[in-house]
Amino acid sequence: MSADGTEADSPVLTPLPYHEAIRAYLKTEEADIWQWYASNRVREEQAEAVRFELLKTTYRIDRETQPALYTAAEAAAGKLALDVPITIYQAQTPAALNASLAYVPGEAHIVLHGPVASKLTEAELQALLAHELSHLVLWRQWDGDYLVVDQILSALTHDRMAEAAHFASARLLGLYNEIFCDRGAVLVAGDPLIVVAMLVKVSTELEDVSAASYLRQAEEIFSRGTAKAAELTHPEAFIRARAVKLYSDGRKDVDAEVAEMIEGKPALEELDLVGQTKVAGLTRRLINVLLRPAWFRTESVVAHARLFFPDYSSGEGIADDALLKDDVQTDDDPMRDYYCYVLLDFVTADRELEEYPLAAALSLSERLGLKDRFLDIARKELRLRKKQLERIDTEKDSLLAKARDNKLP
Repeated sequence: MSADGTEADSPVLTPLPYHEAIRAYLKTEEADIWQWYASNRVREEQAEAVRFELLKTTYRIDRETQPALYTAAEAAAGKLALDVPITIYQAQTPAALNASLAYVPGEAHIVLHGPVASKLTEAELQALLAHELSHLVLWRQWDGDYLVVDQILSALTHDRMAEAAHFASARLLGLYNEIFCDRGAVLVAGDPLIVVAMLVKVSTELEDVSAASYLRQAEEIFSRGTAKAAELTHPEAFIRARAVKLYSDGRKDVDAEVAEMIEGKPALEELDLVGQTKVAGLTRRLINVLLRPAWFRTESVVAHARLFFPDYSSGEGIADDALLKDDVQTDDDPMRDYYCYVLLDFVTADRELEEYPLAAALSLSERLGLKDRFLDIARKELRLRKKQLERIDTEKDSLLAKARDNKLP
């Protein structure tokens, strides 16, 4: 049991739910591209180009001159069940403290940036090396699928036809990759405080830090409200520190907590490929609930639903959806407006139903916590007088009862 009394499991290194979701999406929706990349892994000429670039831009550290560095790296690789030759380099250009992995199949090429080797303790340096080696673990295991995911998203974002969702997906994948690799560092270090200290030193370049103090600082941030990652390539240090602690504690809900910190609630302008799929599913559920009454499922209305989903069935809306209210909650105004406009679309789908669809939409928007915004949009788009809209809102329950009793005009 963890310190906060929740059930705990021993940490294991596995892909996060987002990794699995984006892999499933690409395998299904981009099957041809997936097959091509899965069949065309990094070729030897590409690997040789990476090695040559390292020779030009780094100083290769010999095992004889710094044996302790190689001993630490190989010990970390052993704990990660990674059996590959390791070469370590020092970047030639001045840079902030960091490290990176240059990908070559079957080899580990780790580049140190800035005076990181002298700033970290032996344990912290090994945690940093473990973090970089964990990238290789992610790309080598699970049939190499996550290397394919990386390659496909990289290609999509470099295409001139790239969409915002491609960039959002690549960003989220990168952030989750860092969380995965931090977990690898925890497994090697055996102590989350070592990993947190390493993260703080790398981000601040301080020589002496208190990991425990920084964890309290991170918790203080979240005690004041929700916060989600805003950076492009790496989550903020306070997010990574808290994620490390949650993982080390073996929290049952760790992946959900991490997703909340990395993604937060859906934002319409920031949807990635997986997020678009989720919102499409929510849209279908929203339509299902709205069209639950038999009187609403006229030929014209169902035809309109098929503009959203070509395979839509007129019987889909017969079941209630108790979870919909929680699932559509968002602090993103455009996302909230989107749901309201979906409801409004069906208000005018069959003019012969007169004001009954508007009564149904008002009732559902109230149940979902969207009513105030829906009223504003309906008044504007339908060009209704305020008193006219207020009357329908006031009478919506009786109107819907009349519709259920088949007393439509």
